[in-house]
Amino acid sequence: MNFQLKNLLSSKLNKSFLIFLFCLSANVVISQEKEADHDLDVDHIQVLEDYFQDRELNEAFDFNTLYEELEYFKRKPINLNKTDSESLREIGLFNEIQISSLKEYLSKNGDLISIYELQAIPYFDLKTIYAIRPYVTVSGDLDDINTPLLQMLSKGTNEYFIRVEKVLEDQLGFTNEQIPDRNDFFKGIPFDLYSRFKHNYENRLSYGFTLENDAGEELFKGSNSNGFDFYSGHFYLKDLNSLVKTVAIGDYTVSFGQGLIVHSGFGRGKSSAAVDLRKNRRVIKPYTSVDENLFNRGAAVTLGFAKIEMSLFASSLKRDANILQADSLDLDQEELEFSSLQNTGFHRTNAEIIDEDAITLNNVGLNFRFDNERNLKLGLNGLYTTFDSSFERNLRPDNIFAFNTDQLLNVSVDYSYTYKNLHLFGETAVSNNGGIASLNTALFGLNQKIYLAIAHRDYGVRYQALNANAFGETLNANNERGIYLGLEVQPSYNWKFSAYVDQWKHPWLRFAVDSPSVGKEYLFKLLYQKKRKLNMYLQYRKEIKDRNGLRDDEKTNFLDTQVKDNIRFHVSNKVSKTLELRNRIDFTLFDFRGSVSRGLLIYQDIIYKPKDFPVSITSRIAYFDTDDFNSRAFAFENDLLYAFSIPIYFNKGTRYYINLRYRANRHLTFEARIAQTHWLDEPTIGSGLNLIEGQNRTEVKGQVRLKF
Repeated sequence: MNFQLKNLLSSKLNKSFLIFLFCLSANVVISQEKEADHDLDVDHIQVLEDYFQDRELNEAFDFNTLYEELEYFKRKPINLNKTDSESLREIGLFNEIQISSLKEYLSKNGDLISIYELQAIPYFDLKTIYAIRPYVTVSGDLDDINTPLLQMLSKGTNEYFIRVEKVLEDQLGFTNEQIPDRNDFFKGIPFDLYSRFKHNYENRLSYGFTLENDAGEELFKGSNSNGFDFYSGHFYLKDLNSLVKTVAIGDYTVSFGQGLIVHSGFGRGKSSAAVDLRKNRRVIKPYTSVDENLFNRGAAVTLGFAKIEMSLFASSLKRDANILQADSLDLDQEELEFSSLQNTGFHRTNAEIIDEDAITLNNVGLNFRFDNERNLKLGLNGLYTTFDSSFERNLRPDNIFAFNTDQLLNVSVDYSYTYKNLHLFGETAVSNNGGIASLNTALFGLNQKIYLAIAHRDYGVRYQALNANAFGETLNANNERGIYLGLEVQPSYNWKFSAYVDQWKHPWLRFAVDSPSVGKEYLFKLLYQKKRKLNMYLQYRKEIKDRNGLRDDEKTNFLDTQVKDNIRFHVSNKVSKTLELRNRIDFTLFDFRGSVSRGLLIYQDIIYKPKDFPVSITSRIAYFDTDDFNSRAFAFENDLLYAFSIPIYFNKGTRYYINLRYRANRHLTFEARIAQTHWLDEPTIGSGLNLIEGQNRTEVKGQVRLKF
């Protein structure tokens, strides 16, 4: 720990650490209650927070489907005696060495009698068994693959959601005032609307629709004269028979290999789960989220031939794009030029409405997979993308190798191979301009308590992929070479140590980096966990990388090094079957050319879920104090059912939220949420049309779920 970080601990901590100690002492004192089952959400939460901090995404990124799948497996656990390897990968709680060991044990010894028999299998210990227990079983029969389609369509579970959200304070875009130099404002209603219906039969068949309108978008008028701003619908069928494995009609997602060509949804990256690097998503999945761009619309099918599966899909989707000289062009003409794709999904102002559905993106893809269900899996992937308009990117020195035409072809080969305690996996891809990207990873189970992961990536400067979501410092699998080393050690049931070191270089320029650059990152985490009840960890993370900086009075950029240190101490204590307390203190130190920015975040969570009372409560009170945006902090927030947020804390202030859930009966649930951020030293909040005059931003939500 360097001298500046020690100064941070003394300067920012004085007025806040006593508060944290008081909360922590209260947490420990009342922790003598009867033990309760551990909530796995704590582990998933940290992976999500690390993913956000690493990618520096905005808070609207959607992981709803991740939590829906986990909730489903809680209601209908996977039968370990009957399931296939892909289902075990999909649940995301097994690594490949464990899957291979389980399959080998079953082939030699027959069905498991009890879940605790897993202790006899290499790489399964008692802690792992406790972790997977809510999602798996060893009894029951395999789903009947001959279930009639009409029965699946009519029987099963139906869920209908309707949700309303609003910011209570007036935002500038809704005032419609004539302000100099501003000729635009929000055209629509000042609140968000969301509605969704989904039918699910045994996780084999689902169909439904999603409707959404963002605050500021017109509803049943103007640009949305037909109703909502966004409509989505899907029909998805899995395992119809031995030949037809998957059918998707409407909206769906596609994932190939390790994401060098395409990967939809949440894809693991650098996190405190230091050896968990593999992407495990099925090739075709139904789409039920509200991102208006990152999905496919059309049809897809997967056919099975013994150990070989073939997936094909075709999609045609309207996309938002920045049309060149839109004010002088007839938008109905066949040939348009656009300079960039827009991913916000907002259609609130004249400028945003002009870009709405301006072009058509067509995708055709093919995937062949060989899986011997034991240790070898091979894939051949192809994706052909075309636009109905010409892509004319605004060229700069940093993006001269980027995609800049109306068609793109990607082809890749992916593989995975397991032999005893060694698991190898990776993917190598090419684009039709000759660019190459490759990722190769080795996972070693040195013994039941030690795992080691090594990943090497070489993403060429010329490689192009529009839908990549690959492991690395950046998402697009381009202009990056790096080596990653991850370690996980569990010396006893209660303790676990994880760490990674990642070092990379960018051979070509990047945005705001006017020269080839390098970077490295370290993470060390020590976790103490007690009988699925107490989860306590200390984590240190350090990132060093190059960026542009002006020196003295010169007008030319030079590369200088920025250094970011983060220390986090987190305690989650399930003090009883109904009450859980979570505490965190988080320090950040950002240093760029001697200019130091310090940040502090501290919070207390209370999660109360009584067993025999229909009302549950989750709440937080947080205090944050950062010198500027560079020392910002991220923290997961519980939200309404199947929703969550990870807001960014910066400047100085407080934030609280309260979620209430009322279960009227087994069919009907009502939820409400209020969250408010108060900035202590800021006279206004936000910028542009989102500007709020004042120091508070208050969000309220209400949701109804009908299950039948």
